[in-house]
Amino acid sequence: MDQQEKQGQLAGELTGQQPETPADNKKKKEKRPLGLEILSWILTILVAVAAALVIRTVIFEPVRVDGASMNDTLADGEIMFVTKFDYSSTWLSFPWQSDEVKEQAPRFTLGGNPNRFDVVICRYPGRGDLNFVKRVIGLPGDTLELNNGILFVNDEQYAESYVSDDYRTGSLNTFDAFTVPGKGDTLTIRETENGYALFLNDKEWNFRGMRNGITVKDADGKAMEVTGNGGITYDGTTVTSANAEEMLADLAKKTFTVQEDYFFVMGDHRNNSNDSRSQGPITRDMIVGHVRTVLFPFNKIRGVQ
Repeated sequence: MDQQEKQGQLAGELTGQQPETPADNKKKKEKRPLGLEILSWILTILVAVAAALVIRTVIFEPVRVDGASMNDTLADGEIMFVTKFDYSSTWLSFPWQSDEVKEQAPRFTLGGNPNRFDVVICRYPGRGDLNFVKRVIGLPGDTLELNNGILFVNDEQYAESYVSDDYRTGSLNTFDAFTVPGKGDTLTIRETENGYALFLNDKEWNFRGMRNGITVKDADGKAMEVTGNGGITYDGTTVTSANAEEMLADLAKKTFTVQEDYFFVMGDHRNNSNDSRSQGPITRDMIVGHVRTVLFPFNKIRGVQ
């Protein structure tokens, strides 16, 4: 027993109290006011939530398959492991906001660009932050064609082993050649024998019946939006049957530049998929993650290619 402990024992004997030990002193120091204890728990929870958000935003998140558009690669109800570190896009919006508000929210992209045939989680214009799982078929500048269910990219045939032969026939098995716009491409309106037509990089470009359009700008920075139903809006004014002749003649004098890269996505179940064939190509910030693995059900864990 050292001198300090002896003195403590002697003092205890004189006062009739048990001497304090180092353990007793430690307990006294550990006691904190209730308010600080509550604050400590709140901060711990906030840090945990923030860490979870960071992981989900820039590293990975689990996503559930809903529907049959990616059969037989992915089945309805399966849970996928989706990475964000190689490429992704984050929308600074909240779940309770309307789709319109969500689509106006700031966005930032991470990493590079997807590769052809990557399976991705993406979004469509006008659908808010609703996620879709599709396969990237066309990159900016690619020309795509489906001929009796067989895919051609830049005139090269692809076997697409991930597409079942059962899905190569039907109403959507043919898709005429379509060039995916890329940043820096030029779009012009020219008069032809059949009236005015769109030209992408000097080649006639048919946007057909796609629901969503692209936005391009002229040298003055004024925007022209070309929608899938053949509609054209320039600087807020839409081309109609009443003003078409005058407006199109004026627009034919201008050259427009594509502002962003576009990507063409399709489902592996070719006859049961809402994809770029009807929606139109999507911009890079509509691609929010890369599907890597199926995590659930446990007896079907596998990589996704």
